[in-house]
Amino acid sequence: MTPLATPSPDLSVLPGGLLAPFDEVRAISWDEASGTGRVEAVRRNRLDDWYYPCHFLGDPVMPGCWGLDGVWQALRLFASWRGLPATKPLGMEGVSFFGQIRPYDREVVYCVDVLSVERDGPEVLVTGKATVSVDGVPVYTIDSAQAGSAYWESDGAAEPALPPVPARALPTPLSWAEFQARESMTRAEVIALSSGRLVADAPAEMPLLPDSLMREVSEVNRLSRDAATGEGEVLACRDNGPREWFYAMSPGAKPAALLVDAVWQLIGVFHAWSGSAGAGRALGFERVEFHGEVRPEDPRMTVRVKVLKTFRAPSTGDAFVRADAEVFAGGRKVMTCVNASVGCHRGIRYADYPFASALSRGGRLSGRDDR
Repeated sequence: MTPLATPSPDLSVLPGGLLAPFDEVRAISWDEASGTGRVEAVRRNRLDDWYYPCHFLGDPVMPGCWGLDGVWQALRLFASWRGLPATKPLGMEGVSFFGQIRPYDREVVYCVDVLSVERDGPEVLVTGKATVSVDGVPVYTIDSAQAGSAYWESDGAAEPALPPVPARALPTPLSWAEFQARESMTRAEVIALSSGRLVADAPAEMPLLPDSLMREVSEVNRLSRDAATGEGEVLACRDNGPREWFYAMSPGAKPAALLVDAVWQLIGVFHAWSGSAGAGRALGFERVEFHGEVRPEDPRMTVRVKVLKTFRAPSTGDAFVRADAEVFAGGRKVMTCVNASVGCHRGIRYADYPFASALSRGGRLSGRDDR
């Protein structure tokens, strides 16, 4: 980590190991007169970064949630550098993804402009806006990001009851008709979807779930869709416990970014189940608020996604799904997400990893025919 001017930040506030958000802080500043500041942090991308082999199998891309996490961690680092009380991710607004980060890219830069630092007794709220760029090309913009010492209040919504998933063997891949007739997905079916082996005769390339450490779905308890309106629902859960891989690097709380990714992943499941063709990509959301955290003692995390709209572009065949979502743990509502968006795009899959090819670098989202 680059040495910083005094007062020195407490770098222990940042997660480590696989969750380390960046390698270098190039600039950090504060202007007392305007009450604003800036952080510029850098992650050096690696061909063998841990998430590429599992997000996604046969189509490696840096998970968009880690771009959000880099921004939150830059705000937390800024708060520590200013000697403020310990902070945690509280929310974001106006998140737009229009590009991607691939294995052969070199450098990811998080530019965070701190817009305000608010104090109310012992509580603190730091707000900023951010751009995430890869090799000089902006790929994500964030209108507002917040880190603070106290969570937003919840509306008190009750954790939904999870209908049991019928036990069924998975001796062979499903037919396309069998997959679309499913109203739930077993653990084995979720794993098969993440490996691209669930459906034997899909009419086109299907979106996938992440595999291994990045898969935020254990089973899908309910799938529903109104073909006339494009609306629907996905209700799912993810096992949790003190032995989960991330608690060793993020003690006491599951990384907030993974809660957001769980929502995007379930929208991706809805894409696949409803017949979207191509590779799935998170496109952003209008607002996320955290009301609490997923703790090691919570046995599971429950995610409810309400699909608001489905759109398919006639000219390209690309599909887009927009949804609201809630995340619960231990009977508590821990996150609200408004207008999350996931696209499904043809011709962007990078199947040649680890070999360099036309799609081995990211930047602005484009397909094989656009290069």
